Amino acid sequence: MKKGIARLLLLLNVMVAATASAQPKTGDEHYAVRLTVSEKGSGESIMMASCYLQPLGAYTVTNIDGKAVFANVPRGKYTLEISYVGFEKYQTTVEVGRDLDLKAVMTPSSLALKEVVVTAQRKSSGASTTSVIGRQAIDHLQASSLADVMQLLPGSKMGNQDLTQQHNLQLRTLVNNNTSAFGSSIIVDGMPMSNNATMTQGGFSSTAFVGTDLRQISADNIENVEVIRGIPSAEYGDLTSGLVIVHSKAGVTPWQFKGKINPALQNYSLGKGFKWKTGIVNFNFDYAKAWGDPRQKTRSYGRYTLNMGYGLDFSKRWHTDTKLRLLYANDWNGKDPDAVNDGTENSDKNYTFGLTHNGRISFNMPMMRTLSYTLGVTASKLDTRNSRIVPVSSGLLPILTARESGYYLVPWATQSYLATGVTESRPGNFFAKVNDNFFLKTGKTHQSFKLGAEYRLNWNSGRGYYNADDRLPYTPNSNGRPRAFSDVPALHQLSAYAEDNFSWAMNKVNRLRANLGLRFTSQQPFGHVATTALSPRLNLQFTAVEWLDIRGGIGLNSKAPGLDYLYPDVKYDDRVAANYMPQNNPAGQLLMYHTQAVRVNNNRVKNATTTKIELGLDFKLPGNRKLSFLAYRDKTPNGFSALTSYTTYESNFYDLTHGLTPSMGHQTMVDLGNPARRDVVFMSVGGVGNDNVTVNKGLELDFDLGVIKPINTSLFFSGAYSETQTWDNGLNSHSVPPAFLPTEYASYGLTPYKLVYPSGLDKNTYRRFINTLRLVTNIPRLRMVASFTAQAIWYDYQFDYTATKNPIGFITQDLAYHEITADMMRGYLDMQGNYYATAPAVNHIKLSDMTIKASDAVPVKTPITWNLSGRLTKELGKLGGLSLYVNNLIYYEPYQKGNTTSTLVQRNTGSFSYGVELYFNL
Repeated sequence: MKKGIARLLLLLNVMVAATASAQPKTGDEHYAVRLTVSEKGSGESIMMASCYLQPLGAYTVTNIDGKAVFANVPRGKYTLEISYVGFEKYQTTVEVGRDLDLKAVMTPSSLALKEVVVTAQRKSSGASTTSVIGRQAIDHLQASSLADVMQLLPGSKMGNQDLTQQHNLQLRTLVNNNTSAFGSSIIVDGMPMSNNATMTQGGFSSTAFVGTDLRQISADNIENVEVIRGIPSAEYGDLTSGLVIVHSKAGVTPWQFKGKINPALQNYSLGKGFKWKTGIVNFNFDYAKAWGDPRQKTRSYGRYTLNMGYGLDFSKRWHTDTKLRLLYANDWNGKDPDAVNDGTENSDKNYTFGLTHNGRISFNMPMMRTLSYTLGVTASKLDTRNSRIVPVSSGLLPILTARESGYYLVPWATQSYLATGVTESRPGNFFAKVNDNFFLKTGKTHQSFKLGAEYRLNWNSGRGYYNADDRLPYTPNSNGRPRAFSDVPALHQLSAYAEDNFSWAMNKVNRLRANLGLRFTSQQPFGHVATTALSPRLNLQFTAVEWLDIRGGIGLNSKAPGLDYLYPDVKYDDRVAANYMPQNNPAGQLLMYHTQAVRVNNNRVKNATTTKIELGLDFKLPGNRKLSFLAYRDKTPNGFSALTSYTTYESNFYDLTHGLTPSMGHQTMVDLGNPARRDVVFMSVGGVGNDNVTVNKGLELDFDLGVIKPINTSLFFSGAYSETQTWDNGLNSHSVPPAFLPTEYASYGLTPYKLVYPSGLDKNTYRRFINTLRLVTNIPRLRMVASFTAQAIWYDYQFDYTATKNPIGFITQDLAYHEITADMMRGYLDMQGNYYATAPAVNHIKLSDMTIKASDAVPVKTPITWNLSGRLTKELGKLGGLSLYVNNLIYYEPYQKGNTTSTLVQRNTGSFSYGVELYFNL
């Protein structure tokens, strides 16, 4: 940790010293650029428009009169960019050689314009691979949540809107494991939607841990989305597979009512942005109701969302945005209302409060042009209530509830019963960040610097999971013991970062852009699970010729383990200690279990780090066509995984010959000091470590084929080949198979030792090749845009490979490790772990019988599938608009054979859907 802090301080000192030495001296030429921003047609001033001067990275916003100032701008040529909700982005080149007074007239977004963007666009202002999805594209898609918006990314599969299933985002990976389960980082208006405080629900979980649920973010309040698939800025941390930055609406907008309807969804929203005193208030209310199958209604999802924002200029230099977000969602599944209700159902209710405050202060000082900050807090109330029939398949079902080591008389059930498990989770997050931006220009170079620090706090104060009735537990075994989440310590993260965005115009053609950053994070700095992470990042982009840009990068992401991994629950192991069930003496019936409880010390788990490498080519072709190729490789050598570690304990068994004294009509007495048998038991104590390895690699293609002018149709072709391979380097141990053990071991579920095999040989491999072609036709005179999307999944592959391997060692009951050499494979081991070259007279195993043979599994390849969809959006003047869509419009659901079976299987099922959206400007 000390070394990491020293390195970061050294970098900051170097950057500060370099900047100070390069600052302009008295008499250097610096000017003011004054702006007046107004609306085309009405001439009305636009308040709080975002104004950028690139590549300096200078930022300001317009005041109530639509005016803004860039102060102390060095001489040179820059790009002025202005954006505002409901308007087309304004962009122009500015030559600064004196004080300037500029007027910018912004055009309201409309389908009457010649250019309409309804696809994801690659962001060209930075070297990192980033896609931007704007409001027009979101409207045309008829998205109901952020999950639907992600379909526009290159390589993403087309699908229907389905709010009844949890959705998280995992960029550039084809598998959900303990690391990628955290999902891509989602940042809404500067506040990360962290799931570090999410605790798994033990035996009461109705869903797997899948990270941030994108259904929580309603689409109608989104202005635009940036998806960073490549190497992000050092400003962003706690990442796994990517980063999504969501900007909600902020600005003056008319009252707008929207309604989306399809067979499985109803979604309505009402929004407005208006001036209030010296600021702007934005309001949006959203309601959604979805069914998995409207004919049966066995699964439903309801969502109510209220978003409010207030933008205010405290002074000419201090601009603030404050956002309030309230969410209620209910995810339910149960019996069809027309069927017999047996009481089984699952209900997950989510109440979330979020408050974020962002501020920017223009100091216009050499080392502090703009100081920005973010303060945010979210608090959620997550209540899960699951009910099910607990079956008793045969005999009796023991009710195990002990939470401390010892011998316990346990009750039992002889018939099935209805049980309810309840989980009360109260996750909370606090986030604070301060960021200093300044820039300088020296000759043909521009540099924009970021220096910042942030603090994250994640906690969970919930009661945890418990049984509604302890006599009828929901999971009556070792996985269903109650646990209070409030006993888990909070997670603290303290980070600092520094970044230099460098631009060098070598000549009229050649230009070099570099983004160099370093991020340092200290997690739980004063706890026993303290760890640090250093994340350097570099992006480069070089314009070799006018029509070719070469870009590449390398960087590290670091992801915190989260509370559930840092502080795992107590591990329980239960063994029958006595089972006496006389039919003629019910009072004397007795069932006793030995419970062993082990508290896991999980101080071995560290941050998971991912090394990302990219190399891309961007071609500018005639006719304003653009072609991009990108190759990437992301490797996580220390991903989160379940640890394999053991302890042993002695467990007694009692019977009528030893320890049990029956008495007719009375309770059977137990003498714990007189066991009939004493067993030594191996127990896995688990925990979470960093033994998983995941490698994601692939190729991405993005081709803008330009416009067919006679029909005003744009063509976009994208594709992605993706491969994910994952394996585990942790301890690979197995029990001796019961068939090779003596009766006294096999009958009682015991093993004399654990055999250890080589790690990292068994691998899971996933591959996919997908292409998407989009045709977008714009008819400005009719204020209408239509799009057709064709997608083909050419290759879908999965192979779970098990290698042939010999044991390389064994762990005895004293937890000592003993090596097995290749020469020893011809020999034998007795039950105490003694080696024999020839078969001994005592009980033994033959080592050559312990070889694990490769499985006969073959790769599973899915036949080629394809899909077509059509969408139409029509503006009805200033009144509103109409949108229609059809997925799988030719209803293509063929029956095809797979490579592993001759049975015909219907493919592409569940992909047909249709819907309509109406919106009115009130």
